[in-house]
Amino acid sequence: MPANLLALLLGGLAVTSQADQVSRLTGAEAIEAWVRLKGDAGGAITYEWVSGSAFGVPADGPAVLLFRMESVTVRRFEKFGPASYIEKNYACRLYRNAQSGEYVDHFLNPLTGRDVVVMGRCSAAPAVRYTPEKVELLSDMKFDSSALGGPMQLEKLSLGDVTVIRRDVRAQFVSPSTGELRRELSVDSFTTTPRALANKKLRMLAPAYHWEAVGGWMADLAMGDRPGRMLWSIFGRNYRTVEELPADFRQALVQRVPDALQRPLK
Repeated sequence: MPANLLALLLGGLAVTSQADQVSRLTGAEAIEAWVRLKGDAGGAITYEWVSGSAFGVPADGPAVLLFRMESVTVRRFEKFGPASYIEKNYACRLYRNAQSGEYVDHFLNPLTGRDVVVMGRCSAAPAVRYTPEKVELLSDMKFDSSALGGPMQLEKLSLGDVTVIRRDVRAQFVSPSTGELRRELSVDSFTTTPRALANKKLRMLAPAYHWEAVGGWMADLAMGDRPGRMLWSIFGRNYRTVEELPADFRQALVQRVPDALQRPLK
């Protein structure tokens, strides 16, 4: 990709092609970077807000935009040793109409013509233990993932005055709602600066965040045996306080789930 085009895609930031290089972060170095990218290494609670879209890609027809969504992940990293943390979090999601953008509790699935109920919801994720040797779930949940069972692995792309950190994850699990085996591929990308990443005094980097995933149909869509996949694409960033979250999102969330931003992290 031409350097000037890449600079445009990264928001007009200058790119020095001579400094472009790809390297890998692993073990303790990767964990410390990950914690600062996803939260606060000092143990403070953070609020990761994202906004994005979900597309349906049927095998027998053209892809369509199904809905838009926004969510917040309330997260805390608790340090218990050198480059060793336990992550606790829960997430709350709201849906937006694909055309109007208004917050909705149901939408019309254009692939089936049926109404889909999608109430605002919050759910806790299993706690995750990070050590230089291994990343693991603190749960007996059956979840196979390339991100678990070994050292943290990240890719660092140096682009002059921009640094992009990426992680791709291949996972498979049995859906608790349908009982089917699901396989997914996701990619996390964080855009920050070399100076911020190198400054160990910065406990929270608050980078621009992008996540994409390809997987099976969301159970709520009731797609039956129709072959196809979904593509999820979201952008967002971290905030230190509830008050910094977008006001319209915060208001819509609290209307639907009054204690959404007050739940304890367990």
